[in-house]
Amino acid sequence: MFRIALCDDSKQFLEYEKSIIDHYMLNEKKESQCDIFLSGANLISQGIAIKKYNLFILDYDMEGLTGFDTANRIYELYPGAKIAFATNYYDFTREGYKYNAVRYLVKQEATFKTELFECIDTVYKLKPKRKLLLELSDRSEEVTIDDILFIKSDKHYVQYYISSVQSGNSMRRCCLDDAQAELPNCFIRIHLRYIVNLKKATKITRFKVIVKDDDNRIIELPIARNRYDEVNKRFCLMKGEF
Repeated sequence: MFRIALCDDSKQFLEYEKSIIDHYMLNEKKESQCDIFLSGANLISQGIAIKKYNLFILDYDMEGLTGFDTANRIYELYPGAKIAFATNYYDFTREGYKYNAVRYLVKQEATFKTELFECIDTVYKLKPKRKLLLELSDRSEEVTIDDILFIKSDKHYVQYYISSVQSGNSMRRCCLDDAQAELPNCFIRIHLRYIVNLKKATKITRFKVIVKDDDNRIIELPIARNRYDEVNKRFCLMKGEF
Protein backbone atom coordinates (compact mmCIF):
# COMPACT_ATOMS: atom_id res chain seq x y z
CA MET A 1 0.00 0.00 0.00
CA PHE A 2 1.42 3.38 -1.08
CA ARG A 3 0.12 6.12 1.22
CA ILE A 4 0.08 9.83 0.39
CA ALA A 5 -0.75 12.72 2.74
CA LEU A 6 -2.06 15.88 1.03
CA CYS A 7 -2.02 19.08 3.08
CA ASP A 8 -3.55 22.34 1.82
CA ASP A 9 -5.87 24.98 3.30
CA SER A 10 -7.99 24.95 0.14
CA LYS A 11 -10.55 22.17 0.38
CA GLN A 12 -11.44 22.60 -3.28
CA PHE A 13 -7.85 22.08 -4.40
CA LEU A 14 -7.38 19.13 -2.01
CA GLU A 15 -10.40 17.37 -3.47
CA TYR A 16 -9.15 18.03 -7.01
CA GLU A 17 -5.64 16.82 -6.15
CA LYS A 18 -6.93 13.69 -4.46
CA SER A 19 -9.27 12.87 -7.35
CA ILE A 20 -6.56 13.03 -10.01
CA ILE A 21 -4.15 11.03 -7.86
CA ASP A 22 -6.75 8.34 -7.10
CA HIS A 23 -7.62 8.10 -10.80
CA TYR A 24 -3.96 7.90 -11.80
CA MET A 25 -3.07 5.21 -9.25
CA LEU A 26 -6.13 3.18 -10.26
CA ASN A 27 -5.09 3.31 -13.93
CA GLU A 28 -1.55 2.33 -12.98
CA LYS A 29 -2.91 -0.58 -10.91
CA LYS A 30 -1.03 0.64 -7.84
CA GLU A 31 -2.67 0.05 -4.48
CA SER A 32 -2.80 3.39 -2.71
CA GLN A 33 -4.42 5.49 -0.01
CA CYS A 34 -4.64 9.28 -0.24
CA ASP A 35 -5.56 11.23 2.92
CA ILE A 36 -6.29 14.96 3.04
CA PHE A 37 -5.51 17.51 5.76
CA LEU A 38 -6.72 21.11 5.78
CA SER A 39 -3.85 22.43 7.89
CA GLY A 40 -0.32 21.59 8.93
CA ALA A 41 -1.46 21.40 12.54
CA ASN A 42 -4.12 18.83 11.61
CA LEU A 43 -1.49 16.68 9.89
CA ILE A 44 1.06 16.96 12.71
CA SER A 45 -1.62 16.09 15.29
CA GLN A 46 -1.49 12.53 13.93
CA GLY A 47 1.79 12.18 15.83
CA ILE A 48 4.02 9.20 15.14
CA ALA A 49 1.26 7.69 12.97
CA ILE A 50 2.47 9.92 10.10
CA LYS A 51 5.25 7.39 9.57
CA LYS A 52 2.77 5.32 7.58
CA TYR A 53 2.91 7.85 4.70
CA ASN A 54 5.30 7.25 1.83
CA LEU A 55 4.88 10.78 0.47
CA PHE A 56 3.73 14.15 1.81
CA ILE A 57 2.56 16.86 -0.63
CA LEU A 58 2.32 20.20 1.18
CA ASP A 59 1.03 23.60 0.11
CA TYR A 60 3.55 26.31 1.00
CA ASP A 61 1.25 29.23 1.74
CA MET A 62 -1.08 27.89 4.43
CA GLU A 63 -2.58 29.77 7.36
CA GLY A 64 -1.04 28.84 10.69
CA LEU A 65 1.84 26.48 10.00
CA THR A 66 3.28 27.17 6.54
CA GLY A 67 4.36 24.27 4.36
CA PHE A 68 7.97 24.75 5.45
CA ASP A 69 6.96 24.89 9.14
CA THR A 70 4.96 21.71 8.64
CA ALA A 71 7.90 20.04 6.90
CA ASN A 72 10.15 20.82 9.87
CA ARG A 73 7.61 19.30 12.26
CA ILE A 74 7.28 16.22 10.04
CA TYR A 75 11.06 15.70 10.03
CA GLU A 76 11.10 15.89 13.84
CA LEU A 77 8.73 12.92 13.95
CA TYR A 78 9.87 11.17 10.79
CA PRO A 79 13.43 12.07 9.66
CA GLY A 80 13.19 9.89 6.55
CA ALA A 81 9.99 11.48 5.22
CA LYS A 82 9.65 12.22 1.48
CA ILE A 83 8.14 15.69 1.04
CA ALA A 84 7.04 17.63 -2.05
CA PHE A 85 5.67 21.18 -2.13
CA ALA A 86 2.72 22.23 -4.29
CA THR A 87 2.01 25.95 -4.46
CA ASN A 88 0.98 28.86 -6.68
CA TYR A 89 4.33 30.59 -6.20
CA TYR A 90 7.43 30.36 -8.36
CA ASP A 91 9.87 32.21 -6.13
CA PHE A 92 9.95 29.67 -3.27
CA THR A 93 11.53 26.92 -5.35
CA ARG A 94 15.06 27.50 -4.11
CA GLU A 95 13.86 27.84 -0.53
CA GLY A 96 11.89 24.60 -0.87
CA TYR A 97 14.95 22.54 -1.70
CA LYS A 98 16.53 23.63 1.58
CA TYR A 99 13.92 21.38 3.13
CA ASN A 100 15.05 18.34 1.08
CA ALA A 101 11.97 18.55 -1.13
CA VAL A 102 11.79 15.65 -3.57
CA ARG A 103 9.87 17.90 -6.00
CA TYR A 104 8.52 21.45 -6.21
CA LEU A 105 5.19 21.62 -8.06
CA VAL A 106 3.56 24.83 -9.32
CA LYS A 107 -0.22 24.41 -9.28
CA GLN A 108 -0.99 26.83 -12.11
CA GLU A 109 1.41 25.24 -14.58
CA ALA A 110 -0.11 23.27 -17.46
CA THR A 111 2.41 20.56 -16.59
CA PHE A 112 1.19 20.23 -12.98
CA LYS A 113 -0.47 16.84 -13.49
CA THR A 114 2.49 15.39 -15.38
CA GLU A 115 4.98 16.58 -12.78
CA LEU A 116 2.77 15.41 -9.92
CA PHE A 117 2.53 11.90 -11.38
CA GLU A 118 6.28 11.84 -12.06
CA CYS A 119 6.88 12.80 -8.43
CA ILE A 120 4.64 9.97 -7.21
CA ASP A 121 6.29 7.46 -9.54
CA THR A 122 9.78 8.47 -8.38
CA VAL A 123 8.96 7.95 -4.70
CA TYR A 124 6.90 4.83 -5.45
CA LYS A 125 9.91 3.15 -7.05
CA LEU A 126 12.10 3.70 -4.01
CA LYS A 127 12.56 0.44 -2.19
CA PRO A 128 10.54 0.75 1.03
CA LYS A 129 12.00 -0.41 4.31
CA ARG A 130 10.41 -3.59 5.55
CA LYS A 131 7.90 -3.03 8.31
CA LEU A 132 6.52 -5.21 11.07
CA LEU A 133 3.10 -4.52 12.58
CA LEU A 134 3.13 -5.25 16.30
CA GLU A 135 -0.21 -5.89 17.96
CA LEU A 136 0.37 -4.52 21.45
CA SER A 137 -2.03 -4.76 24.38
CA ASP A 138 -3.36 -1.22 23.92
CA ARG A 139 -2.53 -0.35 20.30
CA SER A 140 -0.97 -1.42 17.02
CA GLU A 141 2.50 -0.16 16.22
CA GLU A 142 4.51 -0.38 12.99
CA VAL A 143 8.30 -0.69 13.30
CA THR A 144 11.03 -0.87 10.67
CA ILE A 145 12.52 -4.36 10.80
CA ASP A 146 16.09 -3.17 10.16
CA ASP A 147 15.79 -0.83 13.17
CA ILE A 148 15.29 -3.72 15.60
CA LEU A 149 18.49 -4.37 17.57
CA PHE A 150 17.36 -7.44 19.46
CA ILE A 151 14.35 -9.08 21.07
CA LYS A 152 14.20 -10.29 24.64
CA SER A 153 11.63 -12.62 26.17
CA ASP A 154 10.12 -11.83 29.55
CA LYS A 155 7.80 -14.60 30.71
CA HIS A 156 4.77 -14.43 28.37
CA TYR A 157 5.94 -11.24 26.64
CA VAL A 158 8.68 -10.20 24.24
CA GLN A 159 10.37 -6.80 24.25
CA TYR A 160 11.56 -5.25 20.95
CA TYR A 161 14.61 -3.04 21.39
CA ILE A 162 14.87 -0.41 18.64
CA SER A 163 18.07 1.25 17.34
CA SER A 164 16.93 4.82 17.86
CA VAL A 165 16.33 5.91 21.44
CA GLN A 166 13.63 8.28 20.17
CA SER A 167 11.70 5.33 18.75
CA GLY A 168 11.35 3.73 22.16
CA ASN A 169 10.81 0.02 22.77
CA SER A 170 7.68 -2.08 22.42
CA MET A 171 6.38 -5.07 24.36
CA ARG A 172 3.80 -7.54 23.14
CA ARG A 173 2.34 -10.79 24.43
CA CYS A 174 3.74 -13.73 22.43
CA CYS A 175 6.49 -16.33 22.60
CA LEU A 176 10.01 -15.81 21.25
CA ASP A 177 9.58 -18.53 18.61
CA ASP A 178 6.54 -16.78 17.14
CA ALA A 179 8.38 -13.45 17.14
CA GLN A 180 11.31 -14.97 15.26
CA ALA A 181 9.04 -16.57 12.66
CA GLU A 182 7.98 -13.06 11.52
CA LEU A 183 11.56 -11.89 10.92
CA PRO A 184 14.16 -12.42 8.15
CA ASN A 185 17.10 -14.77 8.62
CA CYS A 186 19.47 -12.04 9.82
CA PHE A 187 17.71 -12.48 13.18
CA ILE A 188 19.15 -15.44 15.07
CA ARG A 189 18.49 -17.02 18.46
CA ILE A 190 21.59 -16.57 20.62
CA HIS A 191 20.16 -17.52 24.00
CA LEU A 192 17.02 -18.94 25.56
CA ARG A 193 15.77 -15.38 26.04
CA TYR A 194 17.40 -13.42 23.18
CA ILE A 195 17.17 -13.01 19.42
CA VAL A 196 19.64 -10.59 17.82
CA ASN A 197 19.73 -8.77 14.49
CA LEU A 198 23.14 -9.74 13.09
CA LYS A 199 23.11 -6.62 10.91
CA LYS A 200 23.51 -4.64 14.11
CA ALA A 201 26.23 -6.87 15.57
CA THR A 202 29.75 -5.40 15.60
CA LYS A 203 31.59 -8.25 17.34
CA ILE A 204 31.03 -11.77 18.61
CA THR A 205 33.05 -13.43 21.36
CA ARG A 206 32.70 -16.79 23.06
CA PHE A 207 30.35 -15.32 25.66
CA LYS A 208 28.56 -12.35 24.08
CA VAL A 209 27.30 -10.52 21.03
CA ILE A 210 28.05 -6.81 20.92
CA VAL A 211 25.54 -4.56 19.14
CA LYS A 212 25.53 -0.81 18.64
CA ASP A 213 22.50 1.47 18.39
CA ASP A 214 22.09 4.65 16.32
CA ASP A 215 23.58 6.73 19.12
CA ASN A 216 26.70 4.50 19.22
CA ARG A 217 25.75 3.01 22.56
CA ILE A 218 27.28 -0.45 22.98
CA ILE A 219 25.05 -3.24 24.27
CA GLU A 220 26.36 -6.68 25.24
CA LEU A 221 24.08 -9.70 24.94
CA PRO A 222 24.81 -13.22 26.23
CA ILE A 223 25.39 -16.20 23.92
CA ALA A 224 24.45 -19.66 25.16
CA ARG A 225 27.43 -22.05 24.91
CA ASN A 226 25.58 -24.46 22.66
CA ARG A 227 24.71 -21.67 20.23
CA TYR A 228 28.09 -19.96 19.83
CA ASP A 229 29.37 -21.97 16.85
CA GLU A 230 26.20 -21.43 14.80
CA VAL A 231 25.95 -17.74 15.68
CA ASN A 232 29.62 -17.10 14.88
CA LYS A 233 29.34 -19.00 11.58
CA ARG A 234 26.25 -17.03 10.52
CA PHE A 235 27.89 -13.75 11.52
CA CYS A 236 31.01 -14.49 9.45
CA LEU A 237 28.99 -15.62 6.42
CA MET A 238 26.72 -12.56 6.50
CA LYS A 239 29.42 -9.91 7.04
CA GLY A 240 30.18 -9.83 3.32
CA GLU A 241 26.54 -9.05 2.51
CA PHE A 242 26.57 -6.01 4.76
